[in-house]
Parts: sequence; structure tokens; C-alpha cells
Amino acid sequence: MKRRTFFEKSAKALAGISAGCLTPSGTEGFSAGTKGAFPSAKKSENIEVIELKGPPRRRGRTHGGILKTKIAELVEIWHDDLRKNRGMDPGICIDDFLENTRFLRAVKAWTPDLLEEVRGIAEGAGIDFKTMFAYQVAEEEGWYARRKEPYSLGAMSEKCSSLGVYAQDGLPPLAAQNQDYTLKDGNEALLHIRHEGSSLNTYVFTLAGLIAILPGMNSAPLAICANALPQLAPSPDGLPVAFVARGVLERKSFEEAVAFIHEIKHATGQNYIIGGPDEVGSFECSARKVVRFVPYPGATRTYHTNHVLANDDLDHTFDAARVYGGFLKNTRARFKALEKRLKDPSKKITVETAKAALSSHDDPRFPVCRHDPQPGGTGFTAGCGIAELTDPPVFHFAPGPPCSTPFRRYTFGS
Repeated sequence: MKRRTFFEKSAKALAGISAGCLTPSGTEGFSAGTKGAFPSAKKSENIEVIELKGPPRRRGRTHGGILKTKIAELVEIWHDDLRKNRGMDPGICIDDFLENTRFLRAVKAWTPDLLEEVRGIAEGAGIDFKTMFAYQVAEEEGWYARRKEPYSLGAMSEKCSSLGVYAQDGLPPLAAQNQDYTLKDGNEALLHIRHEGSSLNTYVFTLAGLIAILPGMNSAPLAICANALPQLAPSPDGLPVAFVARGVLERKSFEEAVAFIHEIKHATGQNYIIGGPDEVGSFECSARKVVRFVPYPGATRTYHTNHVLANDDLDHTFDAARVYGGFLKNTRARFKALEKRLKDPSKKITVETAKAALSSHDDPRFPVCRHDPQPGGTGFTAGCGIAELTDPPVFHFAPGPPCSTPFRRYTFGS
């Protein structure tokens, strides 16, 4: 099941669940400072900020333990959805998916620490590893299911809008994204990851039990935003999206991050906007190609939604016009809104300008900033992040539509 389709279906059933800290049993392996319980999650403008420390497995156990109840409920809803839409037992469905793809091998090869983190989440949440791993790669299960039953999936990822800007006179580089769902489900979290043996620390937006959904930023500073590009060719042995995102956030420079996305094989078509202190770039990634998108020659800013602009490595099983109705109208309308605000090279782009672009409602049917949390509606912006790539770096985050939700500044000090 497609990751965002899963989010959409799970949201209604999870509405109203408390976002308070959970204190589960089974704390073996944690530091003595936890005193037999998991650390408390800090509430921040209606989103939990969960601090993850230590080696990857311990970080995962902390995450899984704090959000144990929410994860269990999300996984059960996912299982119910698999029963209804795939017509088979969830365990059989997961086995079929994992046996006919090689994502586990790819994660072991390129991001082994993150595989340990997922094992830790499974342990902390009390869920078997196979289920927890499949849960991480639901974005990939979407195109896998579509290939088996091309016209069985109704929803599509005509969601998420991103932008990036080089440094300007007196202004730092920026990278920013709206993360959109069809419903707001109250199960979001902001992970604050303190990397063992390193001064590097990271903020990344996610849902309970997932290692990332983006946007995210680290203290290097380095930021990443993503937009689904379902038209691009996928690969059953590539690195899944969530692991690409976190892999980038483990790098310490723009150059290292760009080298990483070129080195790996990509499981799923995405555009990644990557930003560092000196440069920002937009990269359309598919199974066989990574192509940089530049809006116009010499551009020092970029923007993207959900249609392909540069990469010709297409998935010919994807028929947006036939299967998904307004998909192309939606993504093109949002792109046009961003382009109108960002294209002019004489116009300086500040944090406030980025907020305004991501808060826009130019086309009432397909706005960049979304407010309709009803099935079949225009979607809902569950979070907006703006990475200010300066020294010291700042991550501005609003857990809801940016036009009406207060932003909070997150810094990277001790």
C-alpha cells in the first residue's frame, strides 16, 4: 500500500488519540538515566519532540517505546487496509512484497545503521521486525501493488511542495517543504537525533514508528526535502525513500549528500531538494538516473511539486491521465504558484518569503497550503519546515498549514 495512501486511511481512525508521552514496559538496554522508563517526549505546538541518543538500536528502542501504543494502532489499521484492498492476510501480503523485492539487501548495503534503528523501533514497540521493516517501505509497496493491479489504487501523491534558494546578499540559503496528507491524524512527531560519537544532530519530521517522512535538517548544516514522482521508473533492489532521506541527513556537506544520492540505486521516483551552506540543488531520482532540475539557466533557486521536469527514465506502467484524474492539474497548479513567487532572480527570498510561498492559495482547488481534512478533499498540510542554512543553523517548523499555524524555531545547541 502506498505510504501516503496508508497515512490517509489511518488518519480518521486515529483522530483524537492523545499525543502525551507513553511509558511502556520492557526497557532493557537503555541507559541508567532512564530509571526503568523511556524519556519523556516534549510537547511543542501540538507535536511531540522526541530526543534520540546513543547507538542506532538504542535510538530505535526509545522511539518505539515512547510511541508504542500509537505504532500498534497504526500497524493494525495498515493490516486491516491490506485485508480489504489486497484481499489477503496481511502476513502473506507482506511476505509476498518482501520476497519479490530486495530492499532489505539495499538497506544493509547503504544504510546499515538505519536498519539497526528499525530493529530497535520494532523491539521498543513490541512488533516483529519483518512487519516494522515493511511499514518503513510503504512508499515502495505502493508502486509494487500498482504493478500487480494497475487500476486498483484510487489515491495518488499529488501532494507536497518544496523549494530551495542559494545564499543571497546578506541572506542564508534555504530549503523548505510542505508535507501533505488527506487527513491530519495527530500522530506526527519531530525526531531530534543526537548522533553517537559526533557533534552532528538532526531534526526530521515523521509519523509514529517511521524513521522519516521529511522535511529534515542537520547541524552541518544540511537539509533535505522530497516530492514523490510516481511517473519515474522504480527499482525492486533500490534504496527506499525513507532510508535515502536519513542517509542524506547523516552526511556533513552538500557535496557528500549529492555524492550519496548518485552512488545508491533508488527504489522509488522522487525529487530531492538538498541544501547546504553554499549551494542548493533539486535532483530527480529514478531507478537508472539522477538528473538535476534547474528552472532556468543560471538559476539560484529551485522549486518542485509532483510531476517530472528533467528525468526521462519513466515508469511506463504509470498512466496519470487515465488512472488518477486531476493529478497533473493539481501538481502543475502548485508548481505555477511557487514559480510565480520564486522565479524572479532580482527578488530576494527570505524565511518570510518562503512561508508566504508555502502558505499560498492561488488555485482554490489545488492550493499549495491545504486545509481540507476530508476524504476526497484537497488534502491537508500536516507540517511545514524551513531550513535556514546559516551559522548557527535554524529549523523553522509548523505542525499544520503554514498560513495559520505558528512556527517554532529549533536550534542545534547542546
